[in-house]
Amino acid sequence: MSAYRNQYIDINKWTRPGIKNNGVKKLVVHYTANPGAPAANHYRYFGQTLPAQNRNLSEKKQTFASAHIFVDRTEAICIIPLNEVAYHANDVQQFVNGQPYRGVAALKPNANFLSIGVELCIEKNGTFHPDTIARAEQVCAELCKMYKLDPINDIVRHYDITHKICPAPWVSNSQGFVDFKTRVKKRMAGVVVTVPAVSNPDVTHTDTGRFIKNTVVSSDGLVLRTQRSASSSMVLNLPNGTVVKYQLGSTVNGWGYVEYTNSKGQTFHGYVNVSYIKSDNELKSGGKKKATSSKPKSTQKSKFSLPAGTFKVTNPLTRGESVKQIQTALATLHYYPDKNAKNFGIDGAYGPKTANAVKRFQSMYGLRQDGIYGPDTKAKLEALLK
Repeated sequence: MSAYRNQYIDINKWTRPGIKNNGVKKLVVHYTANPGAPAANHYRYFGQTLPAQNRNLSEKKQTFASAHIFVDRTEAICIIPLNEVAYHANDVQQFVNGQPYRGVAALKPNANFLSIGVELCIEKNGTFHPDTIARAEQVCAELCKMYKLDPINDIVRHYDITHKICPAPWVSNSQGFVDFKTRVKKRMAGVVVTVPAVSNPDVTHTDTGRFIKNTVVSSDGLVLRTQRSASSSMVLNLPNGTVVKYQLGSTVNGWGYVEYTNSKGQTFHGYVNVSYIKSDNELKSGGKKKATSSKPKSTQKSKFSLPAGTFKVTNPLTRGESVKQIQTALATLHYYPDKNAKNFGIDGAYGPKTANAVKRFQSMYGLRQDGIYGPDTKAKLEALLK
C-alpha cells in the first residue's frame, strides 16, 4: 500500500502547468509555513484558491507556487503527478556573481524540472508533529525506492538549493534533518524506527542564572531564534500570551534566553527580544516591576486582541485600530496583507490586499472564502493564536 494517495489538482498555469519533468534526481523537503493547516487544505489552496486569486491580478503580481506531495499527521496527498513539474524550488533568495544562488549542482539550472517537492505540514506552534515526520519518512522511502535514490545524498532541503529558510524547523536544527534522512534509509531496509520528540539542539547556551517561570510573550507574535540576532535561524513562533521561562542575567544587546514547553511536553529553547516579554509581576502592574512576593503567582495569559463584528472592503475604506489588529493577527500567521510593503502592509485600512490575506487564510482553514472578516474567521484566528 502506498504511503500517499493521488488527488490531482486541475492543470493551470500557476500551480500545475502540466509540463513533463526531466527525471527525478532529488527529493526536496519543504514546510508549509501555515500553522495548523492539514494536507487537504493545501490541496484546496493550490487547486482552487490560488488560481482564482491570480486570475484577478496583473501578471506581475501573480504567484506561481506548488509542490507534489503534502504530508500531515494522518495522510499524504499527491496533488501533482510525479512526472510533471511543480513550482517549488526555483525561487531567488540571493545572488552570487550576478547569478541566482543554486546550492545543489545536480539540480541546476532549474530544480523544478529535476526533483519532487514534499511539503510537511506544521502544528499551530510551528513544529513538525512526530506523526507527520514519520509519514514523510514513509513517503520519501517509497519515492527513493521508486527512483533509485540514496536518501542520505538525494534528499535535500529547499534551503540547500536557494537558501530560503525552508523547512524552518530543519534549518534551525540541521541535525533533525540528518536524523530524518537516516531514518528514511532504515525504513527502506525494513527497519522499524521511532521518531523522537522534537527539539532544537542547534541552540547552544552557556549562561547560568535562575529562571522566571511565569514570563509571558506580550507582542503580537515573537520569534524564538537560535542566536541573539534577528537574522539568525527561527526555532518557532511564540504567539501573544505564550508562557515561557526567562533566564535572569542572560540578556545581551536586548536578547535573552528562554525555554518553552508546549502542551505535548516538548521543550524548545533559544533567544527572544526581551522587549516583548513580561514577568508575571510586570503583567499585573501594567508593565512596571514590583518587588517579588513570597506568595506563589498564578500564570496570566494575555489574549490576542481581535475585534468583533464584520469587516470588508468598503468605499471609503474602513480604517482604524480594529483593522490593524486583524492585519497583525494575519501577519503573525504569515498571511501578510502586503509582504513587500512597509510593515508587511499593516496600515489600518481594510482594502483589497487585506481582504486577499483574509481570503487566503479562510481557504487554508476550510472557511467560506469571501475575504470578509467575521465571527468564523475571528474564532479561527483566536484558536490559532492562543
